[in-house]
Formats: sequence, C-alpha cells, structure tokens
Amino acid sequence: MTPIGEELLFRGVVTTGLLRYGPVIATVGSAVISALLHGINVVLPAALVVGIITAELRRRSDSVWPGVAVHAFNNSITVIAHALIPGVVS
Repeated sequence: MTPIGEELLFRGVVTTGLLRYGPVIATVGSAVISALLHGINVVLPAALVVGIITAELRRRSDSVWPGVAVHAFNNSITVIAHALIPGVVS
C-alpha cells in the first residue's frame, strides 16, 4: 500500500504541480522532496534514484501506475534482502 500512497502524493500531486516549471524541475524536484522525506540516511541516494525514475515514468506515461509498479518492486527487493541477509540492509 505504501508505494500507492507515496506515488499518488509525490508523482500524482507534486510532479504534476511542478510540471508548470518544466520537466526537469518536476522530475528532480519531486524526487528530491520524496527522498528527503524518507530521511537523511543511507536510504537517501536510493530514494532519490527511484524518485527520479518514477517521476519520469509518470511524466512520460501521464500515469502514476508505472511508478507504483517500480516502487513496489524496489520495496520488495529490500524486504527480500532483509529476510535473506538480516542486518545487512537498513
């Protein structure tokens, strides 16, 4: 459920709102905002990259759903890594 909520907020609302300033501002701006809200920690670089990818998917497809799929896949990799290698992925 988290990928749906986050993508609806950050890509559906923030990216859409920032598109009036151009595609680069919309993509990078929404990615930075979402990454920072994940916290300034080890997750920030990955959150920034996933944010850029999902924002660009939203912009090109005019839909949040491709980003939801990427976000869910990314989260599932983390969950699997935690299960297989406890303590390695934070």
